Amino acid sequence: MTGPGKVQVAEFPYPKIAPDAALVRMEMSGICGTDKHMYKGETTHPGGQETAFPIIPGHENVGIIEELGKEATGLEVEGKTLREGDRVVPICDVQCGQCYVCRTSFGFTTSCERDLGYGTTLSCKDPPHLFGGWAEYMYILPKALLAKVPDDVTPEAAVITEVLTVAYCGFEKAISPYPLGKEGFGPGDSVAILGAGPLGICHGIMAKMAGSEKVIIIGAPEARLRLAEELCADYTVNIDKVKDPAQRVREVLASTGNHGADLVAECAGVPEAVAQGLDMLRTGGTMLVAGNYIDMGSVSINPQRQILSKNARIIGVNGQTASSYAASLRLIKRFTHNIPIGKMVTHRFKIEDATRALETGISMEAMEVAITP
Repeated sequence: MTGPGKVQVAEFPYPKIAPDAALVRMEMSGICGTDKHMYKGETTHPGGQETAFPIIPGHENVGIIEELGKEATGLEVEGKTLREGDRVVPICDVQCGQCYVCRTSFGFTTSCERDLGYGTTLSCKDPPHLFGGWAEYMYILPKALLAKVPDDVTPEAAVITEVLTVAYCGFEKAISPYPLGKEGFGPGDSVAILGAGPLGICHGIMAKMAGSEKVIIIGAPEARLRLAEELCADYTVNIDKVKDPAQRVREVLASTGNHGADLVAECAGVPEAVAQGLDMLRTGGTMLVAGNYIDMGSVSINPQRQILSKNARIIGVNGQTASSYAASLRLIKRFTHNIPIGKMVTHRFKIEDATRALETGISMEAMEVAITP
C-alpha cells in the first residue's frame, strides 16, 4: 500500500536473516479495520503515529517458521523452544523496551513511545522490506516476539488471535476490581457490544468464555448478526432495521431488566458508539473503548448524566499485551468444539487480489477477510 487507496503488487529480494532473527512463511493474514481505515486515508494511530507508507499491510498473521537464526533463542513470547516448521502467530508490535512507557506500564505493546507496528508503522521501503503479512514471507526482527500455535489449532482459527487478544486484555482489565464492589465484569454478567465485525464478535466470544449470562450485539448487516448468534450472541439489534439510536438503547435496557448492561464494549470504530454505549450501561457499570483505534474525531458526551451519575468506569483498550497472544491461543484450543472461531474467516483472497479483498471488507459483505499467498 503506497498511500490511501493505492495498492499494488511488488517484489522484494529473499532476505538473509540476522543470527537473532527469523523468517516466517505466511499462511494467512486477516484484514483488520485498521487496514480499511488506512486504505480510506484515515491514518492517525494511537500516540499520533502516522501510517509509514509505503507499507506491506497485515498484522493479523499466522505462518510457519521458514528460517530461524542460530542466536534466535528468545523469540517465543513465553520462552518455549521454537524450531523451523513450527506454526506461529507473530506479535504485531515491536517494543523498544527502554522508553518510559515500556519500563513503567502494564505491557500494552502499542503504548511504547517508539512502537514499530508490522503492517502499519513499519515501512517496507528499507531492507529487508518484509514487514507485513500480505506477502509470501515476513521478516521477524530480533526484538519481535512469536506465539507458538498449539497443536490442533487451524490457521483459520489462529489468524483470529490478534483480534481476540484485544478482547482478552479488555476483559482482563475489567475483571480486576470486580470482587471489591461489583465493578468491571464477573461471571453471570450481561455484556452489550456495539459493532458486529470481527472485533465485536471476538468481544462476544471472550464474554462467553469468561462466563457472561447474556451477550447482546448491536450492529449490521443481518449475515454478520446470524454468525454472531452462532458463535456468541444471545440477542442482537440490527441497526439497519432499528435506525433510531434511542430505540437501540431502549432495546438493550429492556433485555437487561431496564438496568442496563453490566459491561458495554465499543467495537464499532466510530465516536458516536461511545456515547450510545454509555446510555446502555447500568449504574456502576464498566465501558470498554476498543474500536476507536484510528482517530475518527470527537463526539458530544454529557459527563454529568452519562458518567458521574452512573458511577461509570471507562477503560481504554489500546491494542494488547504480548502475553495475551499465548493465553488467547490456549482459549481458542480449549473452546474449539463449543466456539468454532475459525468460522469467522468467511472470505479468502490471493495477494494479487488485495484491492478486491479490501473492498469486500469495507462493503461488510464478509466477516473476516483473509489474504493468502
